[in-house]
Amino acid sequence: MRKLVIICIVAGFFSLTSFSYAGSDFNGNIDYNTEAFGYYAFISGGLFVNGQTYNGDNASGGVFRFIHDGNPHPWGHPTAFQNWKRDDWFPENAGIALTMKYNGVDVYNNNGINDGTYPTNYYGDPGNPSTIVPGLYCGFSMSNNLDWTYAGYFILLEDTLIDEISGYFPETYYVPIDLSHPFDFNVNIYSAVDGTGVDTGYLMPANTGAFRGNVFSDDSTAGYFSVSDTGVFRHYSGFSDNKDKIYELTYHLDQPVLLPAGEYFFSHDAAVIPVPSAVLLGGLGVSLVGWLRRRRAL
Repeated sequence: MRKLVIICIVAGFFSLTSFSYAGSDFNGNIDYNTEAFGYYAFISGGLFVNGQTYNGDNASGGVFRFIHDGNPHPWGHPTAFQNWKRDDWFPENAGIALTMKYNGVDVYNNNGINDGTYPTNYYGDPGNPSTIVPGLYCGFSMSNNLDWTYAGYFILLEDTLIDEISGYFPETYYVPIDLSHPFDFNVNIYSAVDGTGVDTGYLMPANTGAFRGNVFSDDSTAGYFSVSDTGVFRHYSGFSDNKDKIYELTYHLDQPVLLPAGEYFFSHDAAVIPVPSAVLLGGLGVSLVGWLRRRRAL
């Protein structure tokens, strides 16, 4: 049975909706390809934990992978059509920022956003907002808009119980995401497998023929999402006021999940809910509104 969960987050109004979206099987089409609600992008982490040696530079083996489901895709990259591909970036990147918890305690954290342990100036120098820092990498992840998503490498040295899994996204990136619009979020974990073709010799996420992970997917694991402001800003030059809020997207599992020790790839994305209902949550005269989330059910 599906339940609706309302989480308070951000000023504005939005339409309630009975529609929601779960990552579909690849069909070779770009679903919406619209900038109407902006683009959702992930924040990277800069902490190399559990002895991780891979970094954002492909010379190390790399940590970023992307895949899309459009042929041709408006952003090109034909080799990424329904196949994972490496994306080369700066060595300061440890992967997609990821925090996993069990009973309220971090069991994996490669970013330090919540406890302030991220590397000095990793998200930019507050005293010099125009400074561009290599570690602030973001990549678009919208599985039913541009049908494009990223996954980031991580490693666990021992079997690990989790009951919360969090990714991070910025308030704006190139095209500002409309935080007043309800999105159907997704989080997924893939096993790491040997690459093929142009990526032979590199670890890649398992290809499931969809944007769903083969190790973990919110589509098949009961729980609910929340979104919160971390209080951390991403500083950069050339856009808006040179700083963006960083938000935390958390999936709260109804029951803990055990992840065996090993190497994995993690992804999170926002899917546009295209048909809002006529029911409007407005006129409240308050600074916070509800963020409508669908409760996942097995």
